Amino acid sequence: MGKSHVTAVLDFTAVPEYGTPPDPAALEADLRRMLADRLDVADRLERRAQSMRVRPGVAVAPPRVMIVDDASRTATVVEVRAHDRPGLLWRIGQALGACGLQVRAAQVDTLGAEAVDVFYVVDADGHPLEDPAALAAVRSQVLTALR
Repeated sequence: MGKSHVTAVLDFTAVPEYGTPPDPAALEADLRRMLADRLDVADRLERRAQSMRVRPGVAVAPPRVMIVDDASRTATVVEVRAHDRPGLLWRIGQALGACGLQVRAAQVDTLGAEAVDVFYVVDADGHPLEDPAALAAVRSQVLTALR
């Protein structure tokens, strides 16, 4: 029996803090290069983070990661609230993947400098997580990735 394929549905809403949103064609080109393993995402994000100016006096709330109980019967719902910065979604995705999870769907909302992202994740067998220790590990892994 072949490997099953999971399709993730991503719903993005972005309101830039300043400037204009990225060009859709350039974004698509980068995504295709990344999927073909021809784009070093970690290096690109590190260079982008170093080039950004830090505005003095701007208070940044610490990131919060919550497991939303009873939000779905078919997936574990992980809500992440954090100051938006380059690579935020990539870091969260890497952390979820390190926990052996697959993203079934995501709602990504960025309002100015704050991101509120919700991920519907399942384990390798396609089931939501139920073990409290596993849920705590997911929360910890994502928080660590955001620091």
